[in-house]
Amino acid sequence: MKKLLAIILAGTMLFGLAACNKTEPTTDENTMPENMASMTAPIDALARCMLENGLEYDPEDPDFFWTALYYFTGGYGLNHELVTEKEGTYQLQIPTPVMQEHATALFADYTGLFDLPSIMKGNISYDSGWDAYSVSRGDIGLSQMQIISYEKTEDGHLLRTHLLSADSEEELIQAYDVTLVDNASVDGIENPLYFYSVKDIVPVAAETQPDSEATVETAIFNGLADSHTAELTLTDGSVQPFQFDPNSDIAKVIGSLVEGDGVTIGYVEQINGSLMLISVE
Repeated sequence: MKKLLAIILAGTMLFGLAACNKTEPTTDENTMPENMASMTAPIDALARCMLENGLEYDPEDPDFFWTALYYFTGGYGLNHELVTEKEGTYQLQIPTPVMQEHATALFADYTGLFDLPSIMKGNISYDSGWDAYSVSRGDIGLSQMQIISYEKTEDGHLLRTHLLSADSEEELIQAYDVTLVDNASVDGIENPLYFYSVKDIVPVAAETQPDSEATVETAIFNGLADSHTAELTLTDGSVQPFQFDPNSDIAKVIGSLVEGDGVTIGYVEQINGSLMLISVE
């Protein structure tokens, strides 16, 4: 909780990893419905909320519920025609029905808004006079959510998505399997943006090249480039960035290192060409 509180109080810095709604589905046997492309926004919000705070998808937890909703509305709220920005304040005014509409996209089993938890203080507040929420606006621009594949299932829809860096190299930050179902509230919404609801979102292991084999060698730890990238000097003298899952045991080992430490690493090449650590000793 302390970790989550500290991150929440960082305000708009929470939105450092953000999305550009880039959707290029690969569908061999299934065709993704056109109205599903807009779901990159709620999926991105959930993915960044989970990644940056070390959380699992838990719609029954009020803290997770509102943190995810904060990422979503703060970053994408202005996509809705009824959301306005208070001039000169970087605060969005979101009517309660619109906040509820956003919640239905994030949570398939949504039944109502929880009371605002204390961790939202300074970031979301409720104005009973307007029956609206004031939400700090987020800053979007350093990453992008991409739909990689789509499959129609018996109970809904399964997406494989990638959270990618927004630079020219588009390095994979984290892959996710996302289960969607039809949004049960759509019929009661005028001009709906989100026709589906997230039922579950789960991080998945690194996706490697089909013929990729693990490489093991010694290296020198140079420090962290960000929360999921370590810079290491290899035996040939080259300095390389290596991706790792910030919620893994590898992250704990890396967190214990100091600059100049020697390590033995195992790594594989991912589909997008970036290097993923699979072991650090």
